Amino acid sequence: MTNNNKITVFFASDDRYFPYLAVALKSLSDHASDEYIYDVKILSSEFSEENLKIARGMVKPNIHVDFCCIEKLIAPLREALKVRLRDYYSESIYYRIFIPQLFPNLEKAVYLDSDIVLLDDVAKLYNTDLGDNILGVVTDESVICVPIFCDYVKRHIGVKEPSEYFNSGVLVMNLGAFRQAKIRKKFVHLLLKYNFNTVAPDQDYLNFLCRGRLTYLDGGWNKHAIPGREIPLEQVRIIHYNMFNKPWHYDGVPYDGEFWRVAKTTPLIDFLLKDKAEYTDEMRKLDMEGGKKLLDAAEDVFKNGMSINETVDHEYFLSVPLDA
Repeated sequence: MTNNNKITVFFASDDRYFPYLAVALKSLSDHASDEYIYDVKILSSEFSEENLKIARGMVKPNIHVDFCCIEKLIAPLREALKVRLRDYYSESIYYRIFIPQLFPNLEKAVYLDSDIVLLDDVAKLYNTDLGDNILGVVTDESVICVPIFCDYVKRHIGVKEPSEYFNSGVLVMNLGAFRQAKIRKKFVHLLLKYNFNTVAPDQDYLNFLCRGRLTYLDGGWNKHAIPGREIPLEQVRIIHYNMFNKPWHYDGVPYDGEFWRVAKTTPLIDFLLKDKAEYTDEMRKLDMEGGKKLLDAAEDVFKNGMSINETVDHEYFLSVPLDA
């Protein structure tokens, strides 16, 4: 097979989150075409050989799964990255920004969060024509549902309309354009110089830095499991169990049947069932508090923080050396 038949897909995870990633991997395999080779790379600072063996054992022969250690790149930035992390985020949310640097010979890839289930072939997503745009994206449903978030992305991030603000959990990446636009270098510079207060750290920076260079995809490629906003399942390509609404912790999550249908075909089903059974009311209370913290964080930006949009403009980067 030629390189035209190779589909590169990235996840970011660790051993703690592997049981949920396993469901995503199995769903990818279930819908993978025999016409392609799928090169799946798991970005992590730690990933056990045992879990890598399990992952490889779940997928079709034309799907290659490897672990890619990102520790050397992240270590010098760890303290700065942690400043804006809250108890519902880990540093792995930033890993996608370093993909173009880690793999300089790759020109295109798909990035997927680990809390997803695919209902279609990821090759169709990969084959999206991006032209000169940096990313293929889907509008973030969780933002457009909440007025304070809409205000936040317009005023703080500088997105003209909330419908233009995208969720970074599903990305088609033009890696060459990403490198040419120096997105990673600009991100590191802004992180170390300002470390802006943000609600969704990696996502906010990507929305700001990639403005005007985006291809918007059909919403079915990143359908959030939001109660009351369901669409027919035949229109869904990827289910994203975003935020706290996880089917492995709660009953009645939209599209939870699809998660458990796939989970039952993985070696992790017993763990997942036990995980749900042992999820306590105290843990659910913490989830509720986490949701409130997000709202508070959006309001707090305007009271106690600098706006990215008001602090940084296009001309700013013309005076900043980004060659390192």
